[in-house]
Amino acid sequence: MIPDVAHLDVRHLRAILAEYDPRADLVRIDRPGSGISNQVLFLTTTRDDLVLRVFADDLGTWKPQKERKIYGHMASLGIPVPFVHTVDASRQVVPFAYSLAARLEGEPYSAVCSSLTDTENVAIHATLGDFLGRLHTTTFDRFGDVDAGADGLVVGPAYELAAGGSGQTLGPFATWREMHDALVTSRLRLMRGTPFEDLIPVVEAYVVRHRDIIDREVTPRLLHMDLHRGNVLVANGRVTGVLDVEEAIVGHNEYDLMRTELATIRGQPPAFAEAFMGAYEAHVPLDEGYETRKDFYDVSRTLVWIRSLILHGDAYASGLESQSHRAARAHLLGLAAASQPETPQSRPQVSGSASTR
Repeated sequence: MIPDVAHLDVRHLRAILAEYDPRADLVRIDRPGSGISNQVLFLTTTRDDLVLRVFADDLGTWKPQKERKIYGHMASLGIPVPFVHTVDASRQVVPFAYSLAARLEGEPYSAVCSSLTDTENVAIHATLGDFLGRLHTTTFDRFGDVDAGADGLVVGPAYELAAGGSGQTLGPFATWREMHDALVTSRLRLMRGTPFEDLIPVVEAYVVRHRDIIDREVTPRLLHMDLHRGNVLVANGRVTGVLDVEEAIVGHNEYDLMRTELATIRGQPPAFAEAFMGAYEAHVPLDEGYETRKDFYDVSRTLVWIRSLILHGDAYASGLESQSHRAARAHLLGLAAASQPETPQSRPQVSGSASTR
């Protein structure tokens, strides 16, 4: 269950601030919106401006810590991220897990991109490609979720699999195909008994036809997995912050690239994509065949969309949940249909008279 930040007792907020800095008095509370798996408040105090994130009860103690650890690593790579002052999952200060971070300058890129010039937008896309490329230079020897070791980030079990409670192997995994297969299996299992259950055989057939395209040597890299315009802050035509690393995993960089392209680049002027990819490939050159693997990864990530609708549908705005249900279903079926092998029934029939014309 996610505590509703709209109804948090002010005494809880004051207790959080007192634990952080007894000299900080609460001046103003703003709610920028609600996340799907956690919620956010902006706190203006007499000392500084802060971002409070409230985490769902079922996320345990690591998930709230994950953000701070990865942000620290990203900062070391020169990527602008919030500084996380404190993370508390003890429930001794307040009865929920939370983090408190510095509020960065800027507005979400999604809110300002249409007001920027093409030159500014091209520069921003180049910056994002540069940042994602830097992040993907962080490599490991196995695949899984991100964990904290004595000397920095290490690979741990895949949190998504553990949260599913399926009893399947959680990792870390020796190969990317093993991890990806496990993730898809877990997502399909979650769809049982839901309005999406009829899609399970469609996806299973699709995966069987195409899974060999990722049966290849893949370098395990640190992935963001949620780099869209709402998670990028911009001020004065430049990127001031990259946010929300809760979905970060260690996996195939193409998986993250596809996600970023779908959420941020697809449908934009070609110059935006060229700037992004040019900057990205300065750090991590693309493997041959990336274009052939994008739809496969798109199907996989659409299952994440469906997973979110199943687990957090009540967090969507009124009317948006049913609209998202239809959109996710249509997107998945469209990808599956486009990949169907040609059959005699699907080929256009040519009549004798037409063939002699």
